[in-house]
Amino acid sequence: MTKFNLEGSDHASRVKNVIIQGFALVNLITVKHVEVSEYVSERTGLRVFFMHYESPIVNSYFIVPTRAESHEGLPHTLEHLIFLGSASYPERGTLDLLASRALAAGTNAWTDVDHTVYTISTAGVDGTLMMLPVYLDHLLRPTLTQEAFMTDVHRITPDGSNSGTVYSEMKDNEHDADSVTEFELNQLLYPGGSGYSMSFGGRLESLRSTNVERVREYHKRYYRLDNMSIAIGGSLNDGERILQAVSKAEEALLAAGVEANAVKSAYYFGIKQWDDPVHCQPLKETVEKTVYFPSDDEELGQFTMAWRGPAWSDFQEIRALSIMGLYLTQTPISPMEKELVYTRDPFGSGVGFAMDEYKETRLNITVLDVPCGEKMEQIAQKMRDIITSVWESPLDMERLQAIIRRERLSYFRSLETQASNIMIEGIVSYVVYGEKRKDLDEQLEGDDQMGRLLLEDEPFWKGILEKYLIHAPWVGIRTVPSIKESKRIEREERQLVREQLKKSDMKLLEAQEALVNSIVSNKGGGVPKHVLDAFGVAAVENVALPQWPYMRNFNSVGPDADGGRAMTGRVQLFNVHGHRTVEHIWSDLTRQLDEVKISMQVNHVTSDFVRFTVLIPTMDLGLTHLEKQCLTLLTNLLFQSHLREGRGPPMSSDAFIMELQETTSSYSASLGLASSFGSADAYSEMVRISLTCHIGLYERVFGILQRVLQDVQFTDDIVDAKVKSLLKSFHEKSRSAKANMRQAVQAMRMKRDSVRMSNGIAQQLALLRDAEEGETAALLQSLYDKVFAQRNIVAHVTCDVRFMPKSWLGLWAQLPASGATGDNLRDMIGFKFATDVELSDQRTMYMSMASTDVSFFNHAIRAPIGFGHSEYAPLSMLCEYLCMLESPLFRAIRGGGYAYDYAVSYLPSVGEMHLSLLQAVDVVGALRATRDVFGLIRRGNLPTEDDVISARCSLVFNIVQSEESLSAYSCQTFQDAFRGVDSKFTVTLLNSIRDVTPADFRRLAETYLSHFLHFDDPWSTAAVVTNKSQADDIYHGLVDLGYDRLRRVSTKAMMNFATTGSLESADADSDDEMGNDIDNDGDDEMPHPSASRESDGSDDYSELEYDGEIYDSRDDEDDDDGDDDDEEEDESLSGDEGDDAGEADEGGDEGNMGNYNYFKP
Repeated sequence: MTKFNLEGSDHASRVKNVIIQGFALVNLITVKHVEVSEYVSERTGLRVFFMHYESPIVNSYFIVPTRAESHEGLPHTLEHLIFLGSASYPERGTLDLLASRALAAGTNAWTDVDHTVYTISTAGVDGTLMMLPVYLDHLLRPTLTQEAFMTDVHRITPDGSNSGTVYSEMKDNEHDADSVTEFELNQLLYPGGSGYSMSFGGRLESLRSTNVERVREYHKRYYRLDNMSIAIGGSLNDGERILQAVSKAEEALLAAGVEANAVKSAYYFGIKQWDDPVHCQPLKETVEKTVYFPSDDEELGQFTMAWRGPAWSDFQEIRALSIMGLYLTQTPISPMEKELVYTRDPFGSGVGFAMDEYKETRLNITVLDVPCGEKMEQIAQKMRDIITSVWESPLDMERLQAIIRRERLSYFRSLETQASNIMIEGIVSYVVYGEKRKDLDEQLEGDDQMGRLLLEDEPFWKGILEKYLIHAPWVGIRTVPSIKESKRIEREERQLVREQLKKSDMKLLEAQEALVNSIVSNKGGGVPKHVLDAFGVAAVENVALPQWPYMRNFNSVGPDADGGRAMTGRVQLFNVHGHRTVEHIWSDLTRQLDEVKISMQVNHVTSDFVRFTVLIPTMDLGLTHLEKQCLTLLTNLLFQSHLREGRGPPMSSDAFIMELQETTSSYSASLGLASSFGSADAYSEMVRISLTCHIGLYERVFGILQRVLQDVQFTDDIVDAKVKSLLKSFHEKSRSAKANMRQAVQAMRMKRDSVRMSNGIAQQLALLRDAEEGETAALLQSLYDKVFAQRNIVAHVTCDVRFMPKSWLGLWAQLPASGATGDNLRDMIGFKFATDVELSDQRTMYMSMASTDVSFFNHAIRAPIGFGHSEYAPLSMLCEYLCMLESPLFRAIRGGGYAYDYAVSYLPSVGEMHLSLLQAVDVVGALRATRDVFGLIRRGNLPTEDDVISARCSLVFNIVQSEESLSAYSCQTFQDAFRGVDSKFTVTLLNSIRDVTPADFRRLAETYLSHFLHFDDPWSTAAVVTNKSQADDIYHGLVDLGYDRLRRVSTKAMMNFATTGSLESADADSDDEMGNDIDNDGDDEMPHPSASRESDGSDDYSELEYDGEIYDSRDDEDDDDGDDDDEEEDESLSGDEGDDAGEADEGGDEGNMGNYNYFKP
């Protein structure tokens, strides 16, 4: 065996001279409960990383360090084409169809500036092993055909327009504020032709000029075994079995002619793409620049100040600089938030800090929603003054150290809730830039950098400020909304179409389009049955579902119907044998829980943390419409206000925030279970308060909870500052085309005075516009006293009960209860589904906006209500079939290049189904293709038996994924009570979907999908938002498809309808009435801002949300509208400083690896 030293590993003595299946073990580190190991293939240089932790889901990442060499977006276009066939599996869609049989929801990928990563997640490890050789064949031997380039990258259509999946994606992206800022920032921060200044996603002009041969050349340069790594995370109890599968796939690739280079494994760190000094030439002087993005108004922009930071290998300085960035910007007591946001004359709605760890890092501070004009001109100097003042004044070392401790706790908490996503960031960075084994440990925080930073004194921190922010040159970008820019883009788009028609050979364009149509019309699927049969199906029975114990003192379904063991009094115990080491203490715990008066559930998991959530129902409080509208403001202020004397002495808001920083890893207040900024969920009639802390701080944080429930005091200055901040944020949100579509749908289908509508964008703008200084605080105080005086609350605690303080449940016994009775929890608190649903007389809305280059379409119909309905499993299967990767509908819409995204969603909580076409370059073509597929299902031509198997396996994965971490599992069991299902719901659902047949699909198509084939169903609504330049053509196209009652309105009129219930008062201003000039100025602009983030769990039309809403195989890593959901974290329906990322009830975007990534789909 080869001998070598495991440089940097704390466990070197355990792993010297270990070679398995030709892979040498070169690194082994442990971070908390996660063991990470690194192997290197001696014959090819392929690197394999294992991340071992308990989970039913196995996540795999295929990492390729890449670098854009131009603005063609070759890394991104190649990423899309990889999925469309390989030498061994040439049929389009094979990879994703086989993935579903491996108990996965298809495959995915993202491209970033310095790497491309391909992913697959399977339920259990068997599917991972099945997919390894198939995935590697696609990565290293892709077909890269001209036909695939036409459908998925770019082509010119016979009408002169541009189409293609990548083109659709980048057309929606190129002109939004964040993308305009990012592109210009990198041009200035990394001068001289650096790869960091290149557009890895692709600029539209360059996408139109590139070709498939350029993509093939790029593949040859970068996609090599010695430039590739595989990282696998989950329950990996048999690493040798996995390495054997990789080795076998490696042998097959070499036999097929893939080039390989033998390496000395001890010293091999991959190919380094960024070592050329040209990529990191010094920034010599400060530069400021103004850039513009298209908009219907010119009210609010954003400002970004950026610097070059330490080299990638300066780990300690990078961590120190990140802490200093948080010190400057995090929470309302930070210098920048206090001076720029929480002031009587604010410069913006929020301040954010970010750092990108490139070969030489970059850091930036962004102020959101800056008023254009004087404030925009002054803000750069204002920020410089604040930073200089911080440097010249004494630092608050107590707060600085509290931030370090909290970041450390938050990191460890994230390892429990989303270990794979946390680990992969460090592994990818190490693969791209690492040059020593020790670097991996540094990247994964194994060396406890935060602990060392706690020992640093004030001069150290001031030195960091001086070196990187005070005396260093910087780049400032003013990003300004512009109506003129909107008109320029519209004008140039029309001119481009004319020129392309003039220059193109029409016969060639028609032949190309016929070829594309023939490809996407192959709706039966092109994968031969013998390929599917040879691959097989992963065994569901080998997937180990979580079975951890929990107890509750209420019923979910009814007496003796929940599936638990009856214990003391009202208490039931579930999964009593799920963790035998705690069986002996349940008797005492259940006795204590029976003494707790409120409704409460306790989940036992292995964890160093305690998470407690309190839900306060408002259904029976008789809230006025105005009080319902104030709930968003209330939740945003609960953790940012003063505390009056009560459960403790008076405490200022600054002191309260410091207490939260010192004691919690996260805290939040929100509406419902997964509401997001401007979009409340089906459970939003309940106020939710959540806190997470280390187990040793439980009693102290419980005291904080008691004070939040009783002692919050609202004051004019804090309330007025928050009103101004929220107003700017909601105004910015109103620029989003998808958000406008969503608001229109809700306005037509929900009661105007419901909590969901009251806390939507339109009514929040109206409320905040009219908020009177000095009066709102009194209104909030009255609302707070009313909401928190009632006793009918519900609590949920997730912890390791073995290590909790003695009699810890006794603290909860102090909370008074209302004494409400009922057969189940929903009856006791008065919660019912769909009480806010009410169809309006207005059934259609058609709008155009200058801020979008693409179209968004939604058609909604009625469907069964509730998770216990007999149609729940079949409809879930139908939606999964339609939306899974490489389904007939996927091939028709995505394969045809009509739209970047789409969804067919079932919402059991409101009793609706939605068809949504998102980021569409040809929404009419997408709708025609959709109807064709629906018609085939209705006639019984689809699905095949193999299709049903694929859909079933894909849905199994999505169900299991909802319980991926112990924290997520805990949240699911708690939410079962609000769904009204028993403890066996997951198992029952898995069994039910096994019985769904193609005949069921035909019945469902006749009953439900048929209503999408026309628009004469009395329960249907349609909402469309499109770009101005194509508004007339798209309108007439939709009319031809039967949407002849489409009402053209402005977004201003729609917002007015959502607020007042009337379109008439605003219709006269609409620029979308027939016969009006689409190019006229400003008639379609949003309400004046003085008038009124995440993937986010809010998108009821395109996101998988098994915790209560939707079954759609769209990967929730992918934000389908980048300008919509990346809101600042503290301005949302969850008024917090940051909640546990990725926990099941958070709606968090747990997979997003950065702000500017591109995903498939």
